[in-house]
Amino acid sequence: MQKNRSNGMIIRLVDVVLIVLFGFLMISKIQQQVDIPLPHSKGENLAAQMDKEVFDVFIRADGRIQCGWIDSKYQVQMPLDNSDPGFAMIKYNELKSLVDEANPGKIPVAIQAEFNAPTQFTVDMLDICKDLGMQKSITCFQLTEPKAGGEG
Repeated sequence: MQKNRSNGMIIRLVDVVLIVLFGFLMISKIQQQVDIPLPHSKGENLAAQMDKEVFDVFIRADGRIQCGWIDSKYQVQMPLDNSDPGFAMIKYNELKSLVDEANPGKIPVAIQAEFNAPTQFTVDMLDICKDLGMQKSITCFQLTEPKAGGEG
C-alpha cells in the first residue's frame, strides 16, 4: 500500500515541476532573431515591365498561335493531334522562327493562353522563349462564359 502512495506522490511532483517549468518558459522573454536572405530575381520584374513594351503571344484552343496583336499577320496553325511528329516539329520550328522574326529586340514575352488550349503549345512557347533568351510570363484567359454546372 505504501508503494502505491509514493508512486502517486512522484507523479504529482513531476506534474508540478512541469507546470512550473512551462510557466517560466511562458513568462520569460526568449527571442532569437535570424536574418533570412530573401531571393532576388536576376532581371527586372516582368510585372513591373507590363507598363513598358511587351510582346504578346496568344495561344488559341483551335491551335492558332498569334504573335503580336490579336489580328496580327504573324500566326501559325499548330496541329491538334500527334499523329505526325515530323509535321509537328516543322510547325514548331516555324513558330520559333516567327517569334524570332517578330520580336528582334527580345522584349519580354507575355504568353496568353485560352483556358482550354492544349498545354503542349504553352510548353512549346516557354521552350522557344528560353532558347531565344527572352523573358516570359504566362496568363490564362477565357473568351466565353462558362457552361452551367461549373464546366467551362
